[in-house]
Amino acid sequence: MTINEENLDQICQTLDKLALDALTLIQEEIEIKINAENAMIGGENHLAKTRYILGQNSVSSLQLPTENSNAKALTKVHTITDNYGLNQFDLESNKPDNEEFINPIKWFGFMPPQNLHFAQNLYRQALQWIIQAANVQNKLCKTQEQIMQLKELKKEILTREK
Repeated sequence: MTINEENLDQICQTLDKLALDALTLIQEEIEIKINAENAMIGGENHLAKTRYILGQNSVSSLQLPTENSNAKALTKVHTITDNYGLNQFDLESNKPDNEEFINPIKWFGFMPPQNLHFAQNLYRQALQWIIQAANVQNKLCKTQEQIMQLKELKKEILTREK
């Protein structure tokens, strides 16, 4: 076997491994997106139940903060670049220092129904799933880039041999 044949064999094996990795990542992404969708549907159902319990005007956009309010996000998404140049997303929970912070669920009354708490928890879970899906999608894109690079290298080796 010549050096080119060994390189070609190694490239083909790596391409096979990367193709399997890509399929695994695709399956993982689909499962994560299904979980996120189920969490969102559950949250929407619990919001609908809350709206039914409290009345249609008690749970509406009127309770949401306006641009002039001092409402702050509880969770922020941060991008981290790893050693391989791959962007990873991470959630950072913010715990305000002052007493002015009000749990957003309190916008809907002092004693909100349990369904509103369930909806809040399901939406938090959905956010976690969505972040995981974005990370898997980034890995899949990186894998596809590697596959394309190896295909080009394989093509170059094959054209040199001819």
